[in-house]
Amino acid sequence: MSYVRVSILGLAPGGETWSVNPVFDPTGEFPGGVDQTALDTACDAIAALTPNAFLTGFMSTSLQLTGAKVEVRSDTDDSLIGISQSVRPSPLSGTTSALRGAQNALVLSLRTTTPGASGRGRLYWPAVGTGVGTDLRFPVGPVGDFLSGMKTYLNGMRTALASAFPTIGFDLAVRSKTTLTTPHVNKLQAGNVPDTQRRRRDAMIEDYTSLAFP
Repeated sequence: MSYVRVSILGLAPGGETWSVNPVFDPTGEFPGGVDQTALDTACDAIAALTPNAFLTGFMSTSLQLTGAKVEVRSDTDDSLIGISQSVRPSPLSGTTSALRGAQNALVLSLRTTTPGASGRGRLYWPAVGTGVGTDLRFPVGPVGDFLSGMKTYLNGMRTALASAFPTIGFDLAVRSKTTLTTPHVNKLQAGNVPDTQRRRRDAMIEDYTSLAFP
């Protein structure tokens, strides 16, 4: 058995990269193994998807979506079975002015019927271009639009995979490397408190200002 890990790939100023990494569980096995041509087709289709205006608004014009990567991994030990990567012909930029730092994110919580941490997941979407209110929270309206936009975007990925592998269905899932299980998602949730995706500063070069003391 296997599962599919999709990575939506992006770029931030200064060479910093970011990614969003949903997992999909095939309802059946890949017939005769993973066909590379079909995997490339799925990856190209996912890379070509355009998130709706609410998601690109959260990104801001400072961030770009550059492509996608699709990995097929073993359900028993997470080893890599197949891989494909696709670059968009031109990067897709966000649509609003940057208001926050690169680490700011809005979190999509993934819920399944499996209790405990192994049945819960999170996807971090850049929240650089959306302001907060005096309560230091995102307004409820944009959060609802974000949730609806993510549902559409994730279903687009499912469709791309199913079109490339027409004998297999795909379900959005949570992958637990602790229990080696891949429970299916039955609910999406999003809160209105800005979160932090710390990995978004791995490659961002920081300029320092110094002052002698005392």
